[in-house]
Amino acid sequence: MNRLIKVVVVLVILLSGAALIAASYYFAPVIAANQRGVVMTGDADKGDNLTVLAPGKHYWFISGYNPITNTLARVEISEQELDLAGGDEAGVELTTKDGDTVFAEFSAWYRIIPAQAGQYMAASGDTDITKMVSSITVATSQSEGALYDAEIFYQGDKRFEYVAAVKEKVNQQLAARGVELTILECSKFHFSKGLLQKIDEIKQTRAMIEVNKVKVQAAAVAAQETEELAKGRRKAALQEAEARKESVIMASEAQIVAARNWVTAEKIKAEVLLVRSKAKAEAMQIEAAANVFSGAEGERFLRYRIADSLADAWAQRNSINPAGDNLGLDGIASGISKLTVPLQADPGAESK
Repeated sequence: MNRLIKVVVVLVILLSGAALIAASYYFAPVIAANQRGVVMTGDADKGDNLTVLAPGKHYWFISGYNPITNTLARVEISEQELDLAGGDEAGVELTTKDGDTVFAEFSAWYRIIPAQAGQYMAASGDTDITKMVSSITVATSQSEGALYDAEIFYQGDKRFEYVAAVKEKVNQQLAARGVELTILECSKFHFSKGLLQKIDEIKQTRAMIEVNKVKVQAAAVAAQETEELAKGRRKAALQEAEARKESVIMASEAQIVAARNWVTAEKIKAEVLLVRSKAKAEAMQIEAAANVFSGAEGERFLRYRIADSLADAWAQRNSINPAGDNLGLDGIASGISKLTVPLQADPGAESK
């Protein structure tokens, strides 16, 4: 009997173990790819004892999940779209820095950060996460919009700057809850007619200012070009004056050289004429002398002139004044014993 009891007990234990294993296999929780499992141990310890289960099938006890003492919650981590429309309005109402009203149409998506699914459960629990993220995003977009003037939203770069600032500050607030805003875009801004007219006037004024700036710059460029042209003309005038000066100097030097050459040429001509004149005079003298002293009469005259000259020389030597004593040729002939003068032979004369 005791043996039978033991066998029954063993069978019961084996069957219980098998049943437990089967139950662990068939009833093990499965975490989908777009989910994370959060294992909680009692409500009191929700904030301290949290385990995040990755996607897959988790067996009882083996994977750390105890269905007897633990509570398992599945957290959706896929991105969710937010509806940020303000009721019946076209978008979120923004009161700008200059007191105007602008409506902005936002497109927003959020998700629970997979690694922080336990943090999300501890911080939010059963809170409507979509409503919470929407309210934070709307409030932040309105507070940031109050830092900009209405006409700033007309500028594309300022729109991106505004949206980026809103997204950054929303994520700063959601970080403690394990949630993040993944996408925030502003597709359109709506302006009132009065605001559009005001912005148009501002745009026209700025455009006119830009036109005036361009005109001023063009005038400055034109003035600079005029100044450069005037400088160029002055420089050209100075160069021309310098060139004229050089030309005058060169012409003057050429005239001086020409004058010097002319004087030299005239001097040479005068010298040539003088030489020619002297030569001609000498030739004429020779010819005249030849004519005068040719023939018998000429020979006698020449003899007389030579004798007269010798007589003067003899008289001077002997301190006799021929003019005072009027000695004449015969008076001094006794003083000349012999006179020999070579003369050209006269073929017609007879020998004496």
